[in-house]
Amino acid sequence: MEQPVTLFTLAGGALGELFDREMERVSADILDLNTEADAVRTITIKVKIKPDKGRGFGYAEMLISSTLGAPKGVASTIHFGKKNNRATAVETVPDQRELFDPLGPRPVVELNKNTITGEVING
Repeated sequence: MEQPVTLFTLAGGALGELFDREMERVSADILDLNTEADAVRTITIKVKIKPDKGRGFGYAEMLISSTLGAPKGVASTIHFGKKNNRATAVETVPDQRELFDPLGPRPVVELNKNTITGEVING
């Protein structure tokens, strides 16, 4: 006896497997802290049926897709100024002491191989 086509029997249950795969993607997206928590996610199932000219049989194509949540935006604070006479931009870092050279270039300090003190080299 033939079994009528249902959502669960179509293509040997392949539609259910496709749904399971998309549901897993949606679930992972909901758990992803980088997406908006309350964004609506959708799973769309489309079944196309193309009958032959005699209308005795047809071909079915199943398509399934999902729309996930949008990624959360991120923010930062950027400071603009000059360093070594060049325009530059830097991000705020909480333990950062000074962003730019307030007094201009400073002398380079090289360690002397024989002592632990350094000697100042102008240049």
